[in-house]
Amino acid sequence: MNNTSFPKFDEFLSPILNYCKDKQEHTLSETIDKMAYYFRMSDDQKNALLPSGKRTYIYDRVEWAITYLVQAGLLERTGRSKFKISELGLNELSVMPEKIPYSYLQKFPSFVKFKELRHQKKKNNDNSESMTPDEELEVLFEKREDILIQNLLSAISNIKPSDFERLIIDLVLALGYGKNHEEMARVLGKTGDQGIDGEISQDKLGFDKIYLQAKKWDSKSSIGSGQIRDFIGALTIKNALKGIFITTASFSKEAKETALKDNTHKIVLIDGDELASLMIENGIGVRSVRNYESKEIDEDYFESF
Repeated sequence: MNNTSFPKFDEFLSPILNYCKDKQEHTLSETIDKMAYYFRMSDDQKNALLPSGKRTYIYDRVEWAITYLVQAGLLERTGRSKFKISELGLNELSVMPEKIPYSYLQKFPSFVKFKELRHQKKKNNDNSESMTPDEELEVLFEKREDILIQNLLSAISNIKPSDFERLIIDLVLALGYGKNHEEMARVLGKTGDQGIDGEISQDKLGFDKIYLQAKKWDSKSSIGSGQIRDFIGALTIKNALKGIFITTASFSKEAKETALKDNTHKIVLIDGDELASLMIENGIGVRSVRNYESKEIDEDYFESF
């Protein structure tokens, strides 16, 4: 789901406060359900995950909206993931507009103090105020990974075909295919025109085979439908049902459609960007320079008191 079509976290501020005007205690989980209903979200929207894959958008944005309302003094915590409206919140409802932006909370001194403690004031042209802190981190890491992907493709373009073969072998083994490096080198060692063609074992005993083809091309070039038809022909000759086509280039729209329309074979296309992403994910050609640990409050600890 495109997160631009999803309500921003500050769009939850007013609905959450109004939901709490009954003066009852509410939980995070029930508030998430109520907000999903309020915004008429589809199941796909409710289940959409942040790029990290660890939290849903709605969980992240509702939780941070509640946190900000608490810091502004409009809600107050009553227990683990529990809260209710404060007297200040009740009074504010009578004068508060139907929709309030993030900047509305700046009128509350406790919120201003909270923001100053969290980080320095942002420039006026900084649009990150529409994001939660977790989303800001996601964007920063996405930008860094985009740069790393381009650097990896640049590095791959400068290696020899035989070294590209080794790179693909390392990656395929890291993905859990093949038996060992020696077996992979023997099976995939028949290099062609800056590429690799060979059969690899999908399982450790070698019962199920996957045909693999890799092309080290200029990252700005494109694989056409003709190359995919040739690949399908190779699969047919080898009586293979599954194939992986890896390239440092991209695949044309026609190439993707040709692969999808082949009902006989299961074909996976991996372009340059995805190749680099898989290398990052599996630690091939990259190394960690520093680790960041994000922590959150341990509600169980405080509930034990």
